[in-house]
Amino acid sequence: MKKLQAVGFRQQEVTVDGVTYVIQKIPFKSYLEMEDRCTSRYGILQKMPYLTELFNHCVVSPKVSLADFDDNFGAANDLANEVERFLKSKPKQDADQEESQG
Repeated sequence: MKKLQAVGFRQQEVTVDGVTYVIQKIPFKSYLEMEDRCTSRYGILQKMPYLTELFNHCVVSPKVSLADFDDNFGAANDLANEVERFLKSKPKQDADQEESQG
């Protein structure tokens, strides 16, 4: 799991089902707005629009859509879990200190 940095958003490489993806953080406000857009009036998160937006905004490379996982639901679920785990992670202070010194 290699960490990358570009355009102000923290990035990381993850491998799911043999494919390496570059995923990125999005601002917390953007994440909350995305969740709000994808939640029904009854408070239930609608998975299709949520995963569509999650992959669109957080998977940098290779770009993927839900159609890319038509015969591999497990990989789509695993990738979504990796993205959510990364979005909720804290930056490592060692990496931040090295960047500011470099």
